[in-house]
Amino acid sequence: MANAIYPLIEQVEPLQQAINGYVETFEQGWQAMVAAKLGLNAYEPATDDDLNAELLILLQLVETDMTIFYRKLAMLVMDDELSNEALMAPLMEAYYVPEQLTDDYKTRLGNWLKSYIKRIQCSGIADAERIKIMNAANPKYVLRNYLAQLSIDKAEQGDFSMVNDLLELLRHPYDEQPGKEEFALKRPDWARQRAGCSMLSCSS
Repeated sequence: MANAIYPLIEQVEPLQQAINGYVETFEQGWQAMVAAKLGLNAYEPATDDDLNAELLILLQLVETDMTIFYRKLAMLVMDDELSNEALMAPLMEAYYVPEQLTDDYKTRLGNWLKSYIKRIQCSGIADAERIKIMNAANPKYVLRNYLAQLSIDKAEQGDFSMVNDLLELLRHPYDEQPGKEEFALKRPDWARQRAGCSMLSCSS
């Protein structure tokens, strides 16, 4: 972009300053986002770079619904003396293939959860505040591909009820919305390979 703008102003210095400022602003925004998703009152690179990097690796090692994972992470019991299975219990809804959760994976995730708990404890943030921060940063409801496709199917038949339901639902994606929990579930098995449900194009 800087190269494209240069012919208009023919000055390198202000463009370089803008690029440097963007890098700094982006980094600050990214760190604030990660801190909120993890329920931290501030991002500390010395500890949180490794903490977040390990989590991103873990989320990719097995098929995980990341929306559900981050939302359920707020329900974690802040006790690093619990077993790995007990710590993982609130997160189990996020996994598509429980058989992928090998003993090695459970150990690695358990170690991460214990490190995360210690990080929270060191921050001094109250658990209620942590949950509040996380639930404000991690939506419960997102426009899942299979839901979008189902609403498209109905709309093509002249029934726009699901389109309207989803529109209303997604006006408040961070709220619990009792009675709407079905829209927060991970993708059902029948939608795994169905056209339009695993991926939607921009034209959809």
